[in-house]
Amino acid sequence: MNREKLNKFLKYILFIIFCLFCMTGCSLNNEDKTIQDKTNEEIKYLEEEIFTVVNKYTKGEYQSEDKIKWQDVNDDAQKINDVLDTIMLDLSEVNISNEELITLRNEINNILIAISNEDEKVFLDKISYVYSLLPTYLEKYEGNDKNKVNIMKLKSLVLSSFSFCNSLEWEDAKSTVISAENKYKEMMDDVDFMKEHSYNLNKIYILLEEFKNAVNLEELELSKQKYISFIEKIGD
Repeated sequence: MNREKLNKFLKYILFIIFCLFCMTGCSLNNEDKTIQDKTNEEIKYLEEEIFTVVNKYTKGEYQSEDKIKWQDVNDDAQKINDVLDTIMLDLSEVNISNEELITLRNEINNILIAISNEDEKVFLDKISYVYSLLPTYLEKYEGNDKNKVNIMKLKSLVLSSFSFCNSLEWEDAKSTVISAENKYKEMMDDVDFMKEHSYNLNKIYILLEEFKNAVNLEELELSKQKYISFIEKIGD
């Protein structure tokens, strides 16, 4: 093999090595991105299923002849349980500890137990608590969306306050909705949030104040209506 052919051959080999290196690097980056994207989608799925169950319950869609059809509640709640193993496995890859994952598993079990016991208070308490865990997972991702986390925390406080309303624990409901109001004020002081959600500020404020007023009046049916309005209109 003459020198010219040897040089061409070496250049070809170096080109192949360079391509393989680039492909491997891209593959690794895509894998990292994919697991975070996947867990974000899974948390979004849990959020949607939680609010599907709670909102159907609140609107009376599980009721028949003034009785709750607990089997229907269970069927919807099982959609959360059915995907839990996969979600827990993925969450373990994005810095969620085993202890936190065990807590998630136990609390979802508690939701199902409350449903089987037809215990409305424990059911709402537990499903509200499980929702409160979701933003704590999201904020552990490096570079995750802080604004999304804050909106979920605000929704969590409203859900928790409504859970107290439903049990006629009005003082706890009032103190929790004040915490929601304080969370909103904290978000308003965040420059990044203001930039992204300035168009939405008045809507969030009005919806939150309407819910707060219903809670302060200690009117359960009105609190239900304002809770539903807040959750369905606030968006992400």
